[in-house]
Amino acid sequence: MPVYFVSHGGPNLLDDHEYPPTKPIAKGLRAIGDEIRALQPRGMVVVSGHWEAGASSLQVNGKSPLPLPLIYDFYGFPDAYYKQQFPHRVDPQLTRQVVEQVTKSGIDIEAVDRGLDHGAWVVLKKAGLADAPFPIAQLSLFHSDSMDAHLRLGEALAPLRDQGIVIVGSGMAVHNLRDLFGPGGSRSGGVRPYVEPFDKEIERAVLAPPAERRQAVAALADSQLLRQAHPTLEHLMPIHVAVGAAGQSQSVTKMLEAYQLSLSWSCYRFA
Repeated sequence: MPVYFVSHGGPNLLDDHEYPPTKPIAKGLRAIGDEIRALQPRGMVVVSGHWEAGASSLQVNGKSPLPLPLIYDFYGFPDAYYKQQFPHRVDPQLTRQVVEQVTKSGIDIEAVDRGLDHGAWVVLKKAGLADAPFPIAQLSLFHSDSMDAHLRLGEALAPLRDQGIVIVGSGMAVHNLRDLFGPGGSRSGGVRPYVEPFDKEIERAVLAPPAERRQAVAALADSQLLRQAHPTLEHLMPIHVAVGAAGQSQSVTKMLEAYQLSLSWSCYRFA
């Protein structure tokens, strides 16, 4: 099964006036969702920038057989967004597979009951994956800025691909909300000058030959633009998980490229 990295945005991604189905962001995400459906996976494991567990330990949801209510972990949006639903399946067997695979790599992990956060359900809904016929398990990140730790997490998950499980890292290629909503921030002024250059640094790293890809992605830690593009790193870590899970995958495709103020929506497929 392939591995995907998707950029997820906020709940307003679901507004078809703000993100029309015929425009690149919505169209690109729907293409990813349609592709995943066509693959007929046995399940999906998604990691999101909105769930961090311990510094060296993880959690995965789906301990019980029924999905818990969605987590509306966003603030200041119209009431309609807090009433959105994302019907989906869970399967404790998939959760146990994740626990077993991660444990084999020596990583502490706990199965828990938890709903999907918006870093998972919003983008999957926009991608057309509500009521998908396969179960979805969400796995936490580490509460850590260690790129190597998240690459190793992806490597631990990689064998799930051969078991029919599609792996999705959900973050943002560039994610600087301070430039939008912080002191002196503004929702005008065009694309910020660091957005495309850092996005291209990611692109070069991700598209590097398989033998060089891991080191190239880890080297993003030394980018002079890193803390402008990501004042905090939790939205970048899912791409490290995806690259780790991709391993020596030969085919890497940039499935979406779009820039918006202080955000990059780039998405990738590793096959």
